Amino acid sequence: MYVPKHFAMNVPADIEKFIRTHSFGMLISSVQDEPFAAHLPFLYDAEQRVLFAHMARANPQWRELDGQKALVVFAGPHAYISPSWYEEPAAVPTWNYVAVHVYGTCSVLAGEDGLKTLLADTVRYYEPDSQLPTRENESFYRNMMKAIVGFRIDITKIEGKAKLSQNRSPAVQDRVVKKLEMSDDPHAQAVGRCMTEWRLHNERDGE
Repeated sequence: MYVPKHFAMNVPADIEKFIRTHSFGMLISSVQDEPFAAHLPFLYDAEQRVLFAHMARANPQWRELDGQKALVVFAGPHAYISPSWYEEPAAVPTWNYVAVHVYGTCSVLAGEDGLKTLLADTVRYYEPDSQLPTRENESFYRNMMKAIVGFRIDITKIEGKAKLSQNRSPAVQDRVVKKLEMSDDPHAQAVGRCMTEWRLHNERDGE
């Protein structure tokens, strides 16, 4: 991913928070020498630098996944930015967004125990009070497990990009945020909040 210096996310804690908040990612790998993608929920172990996920056994992507290098894209809010909002003569349209790209080597999980743990961790991450994992020995649960494949990605590189008008003056950023906050589009409103939070975060770091 092309990441200009002023848009780079360099703080590991910020990247970890982003991945956990936007954990439904896109896995991109190769199937029969062609690019292939799957949209999946991921668990991120920041300490071990590992992503965990599972997919349908009917999905052909897992059959060539073991040992393959892959990319996972985590996308956040995004919105169109009109040049009229800048109130400057030399301006063109752009798009503000936040995204994190994670690169690594894939390993398909072998054995039932690893898959059981992954499923329990996934369910409880998204629904902490769920009792579903306690039913792991029931027939419907065991049949479900037979229909999926778990895998891990040992991370080799992470790139984070927060393109939030940092290359513009504070006055222009304020005008952009105001326009985004006035929008009926929840994505635009979310970008406005990201811009405000990012600016406050950087101002605190600069103190």
